Amino acid sequence: MKTFLKVLAAFVVLLIISGALLVRSVNSDSNKDAIREAVLVTTGYELTIAGDMDIDFFPSLGLVLNDVRLKNPAYPQELASTSAATLKIDLGSIIGGDFIVQELSTDDFYINYFIDASGNNIWEVDQNAETEEISSVESILTRRIENSFPEETANSNDELSTLSFERLRISNASADIQDLSTNTNFRIRNLDLDSRDSNLDGRPFDIDLTFDFLNNGMSEALPIGLSSNIVADINNDNITMSEVKFNVTPMLIQGDVAIENFVEAIAVTGNLQSNDFDIGGLLETLNFTENNDEFISSNLNSTPLLRFGLNFSANENELSVPSISASLGDASIEGDASVRFATDFLPANISYDIRSTTIDLSPFINEDEASINSETEATGEPSVVVETELPLDFLNTVNLIGSISIESLIANQFQLQDINIFTNVEDGLLDIEIQPIQAYDGNIQGNVRIDARRDEAELTSQLSINQVDLTDLVPEVSRFNSVTGRLNLEVDYTASGNTTSALMNSISGSTGFEITENSVDIGVIKQVFTAIAALSPGGDAIQQWPDVIQFAEFAGYILMEEGIKEGQQVKLRMDNFDITGTGGIDIDAGNFNYDLLFTVLGEPYAQTIQIDELYHDVSWPVQCSAAFSEDVSQYCGPDFTQVRTIFSQIGGNAIRSRLNEVLTDQLPTELQDSARGLLRNLFDR
Repeated sequence: MKTFLKVLAAFVVLLIISGALLVRSVNSDSNKDAIREAVLVTTGYELTIAGDMDIDFFPSLGLVLNDVRLKNPAYPQELASTSAATLKIDLGSIIGGDFIVQELSTDDFYINYFIDASGNNIWEVDQNAETEEISSVESILTRRIENSFPEETANSNDELSTLSFERLRISNASADIQDLSTNTNFRIRNLDLDSRDSNLDGRPFDIDLTFDFLNNGMSEALPIGLSSNIVADINNDNITMSEVKFNVTPMLIQGDVAIENFVEAIAVTGNLQSNDFDIGGLLETLNFTENNDEFISSNLNSTPLLRFGLNFSANENELSVPSISASLGDASIEGDASVRFATDFLPANISYDIRSTTIDLSPFINEDEASINSETEATGEPSVVVETELPLDFLNTVNLIGSISIESLIANQFQLQDINIFTNVEDGLLDIEIQPIQAYDGNIQGNVRIDARRDEAELTSQLSINQVDLTDLVPEVSRFNSVTGRLNLEVDYTASGNTTSALMNSISGSTGFEITENSVDIGVIKQVFTAIAALSPGGDAIQQWPDVIQFAEFAGYILMEEGIKEGQQVKLRMDNFDITGTGGIDIDAGNFNYDLLFTVLGEPYAQTIQIDELYHDVSWPVQCSAAFSEDVSQYCGPDFTQVRTIFSQIGGNAIRSRLNEVLTDQLPTELQDSARGLLRNLFDR
């Protein structure tokens, strides 16, 4: 850094001398070509001055370059450009041993940072052939600066000559940053930087920076502001930033940051606090609500205010945040965190502990469920499933231990209590443990493990739900509120893959469930059997069944193997009503398809659903195939072709049974077997 500043000072001195010699022909093409060649030799970049060059000597030395462009000869794109660059230097300060820049300013400064899909950076230059020449230039400049200031060199040794900027100004700057190898793309526009009396010798100065940020996909720019009072003591390797203000409307973060010994053993300490700001307003500023209006409440003006603060320290080995505090409305959140950076022998280690009182998210969630459902039903559009890579590299390069404890979490009518989640990552194994959470008069607990040590990650998960009251839970999914009671659920699944879709396509395992104290709306069942009864020769009083029934037994299971799209085995038993079948769910298309058998069982099962004994133990083929967005009444219907065949068989069986009774009652015993054989031959034809 010190050598660089010496060379920079020498370069300015040489520039002054050159300016004096060339003052009569400052705008000549030969001068521009000379500058172009000098920049190319020393940096490898091609500098073009398309406009005029102006030099002033009084009252200060000034150099103005108009329409300046910089490019890498190896690439067609421009690296940077500016419509005007101004440099004004106090000649007396140079003679006195200081280096005071009265003004350094640019207008319409532009930077283009581009990396292609192969990782080639247009800013990279091959300087191998020029290394020797550049080194010789640097040595010559260093000798000249030492000869210019022999007394300072002798007295101060490695001390820097004073460098300061009375005015540092960048107006209307912009930048395009695009990295195709990492799919990074963002832009900076309207950047303005203003600073007075900027220096490196420990005197305080202020800096103000504003710009608009545009990320890929953002429809509107994000205005950002940063200001601070800075003390930069380069000779002692210290920088202090006080009265820091970082502004993204309506959020304002203030604080102090100190950087010490940044050359040999850097150490950073600081504290930051925010104002009380409206999260809804911040989400609107970030354009987050534009693509998430189905989840985010439209009445964001009533959201509670958020405030947060933290203290931190960092060095070459670790980052520590011993105190994190926040408030969201009436909720109080506290925590701490630390990161020990990776070494050649050990991975990075992260730890965190977050604790909170009751958090109410209701003001942020859209309650207009009816409008959402009606829109979904009207469009019938399939849901979009985003393909997401699992963070396997992270799991294999980081060890992590953390905990989250929340007294209560509320989201409209949804409420959870005593939330405790523990996370551990060690040697490529991720374990997430969810301790019993109180929910709807019951509890929920589970655990998830991801093994990232193999070529394909392996997932195992267990979930247990005990005595959760569906009366309160099901209204949150109003389209499926036909069952109430207390739910017991056991889930055990495995999957493998490196993306979310691969996991979904390989999931295998079982879900077992039971609902006690139940109340079941059997409207769909009545609808199916009413359609079946319409083909019955004698008909049946299906409409006399009650609409809602309480079953002594309501239990079943779902078995999956190699994904959810097909091959699922399902079974549901409700007293004497049995449903079995196979099928699957296509999440991408937003639909399902199951081939089921509906059976009303006879004795010894409790005859909760009454039906003619003639139809006991008959399995009726039913197809349940529809889009989730369709009305529930359209989900299932009987296979009429097979139903007609079954009725024919039932009719034949009924005649055979009646004839058997007649034979038994009216024929002698020795003739009954012969008569039954005769009947079999008739019915089998």
